[in-house]
Amino acid sequence: MAGRLKYFVAVIVVFLITEILLYLCGQYINPKVLIYMYHSVSDEPLSLEESELSVIPAEFEKQLAYFSKREIPTLFADELPDRSSDEARCVVLTFDDGYEDNYTEVFPLLKKYNCKATIFMIASLIDTPGYLSSEQIREMTDSGLVSIQSHTVYHLPMALGGWSYEAIDYELGESKRIIEDISGRPVTALAMPNGSYDPKVIEVAEKYYNVAFTGTDFRVYSPDELMDIHRVGIYRRHRLSDVRRLTDNRGVYFAKRFLQKLVGAA
Repeated sequence: MAGRLKYFVAVIVVFLITEILLYLCGQYINPKVLIYMYHSVSDEPLSLEESELSVIPAEFEKQLAYFSKREIPTLFADELPDRSSDEARCVVLTFDDGYEDNYTEVFPLLKKYNCKATIFMIASLIDTPGYLSSEQIREMTDSGLVSIQSHTVYHLPMALGGWSYEAIDYELGESKRIIEDISGRPVTALAMPNGSYDPKVIEVAEKYYNVAFTGTDFRVYSPDELMDIHRVGIYRRHRLSDVRRLTDNRGVYFAKRFLQKLVGAA
């Protein structure tokens, strides 16, 4: 009898802890600004090593259809500084590197669902095989649905290797100049390559940009940290059900992942 009582008490305690955790996560990890990071959208993965970076087009379309059906507005990354804190929930769709499929696969879907997206372009790869051309950049920018922003010149981890101030300045300043010359639009948002940055990189970035995207995790967006914005990565393994949970109940999604890791470690 005592053993059964202990069992039921343990079940109740676990249940209460779970409910509290879900509640707290729902309060603090369900942001009004949802920032997602993509790379490629293609049926064929970029490569065996980078297969997770290529989201399946049919899955990406389901995600856009979902945002559209829920009437969740999409914003450009560089629009965040002008966003009022009392505005309704929004989604910021970002794409890193500037793969050509951002034009052939993503752009038609953005037009179909009238969604905005920001592409963080590696400036040195413009007009090279597999990446966006100058003509494609201009066409997408002129549509009003795509904003081309900076992912530096060469996509190198600037916080490593003892970079000089001048070298960092070139990566950040020159990429801005190159993209602005092509698109004819201001470049005021930056995505750090591989999330690599340090105080010196941030100091230089503040000369050229209003917003900078650094890490990829569940940290809530804050308008007080515009030079250290985090994103949630969307990869090939993700399905609409994952994106729905991340969008509508991120607290539950986060808590379940935490509990799964906890159980797995036990």
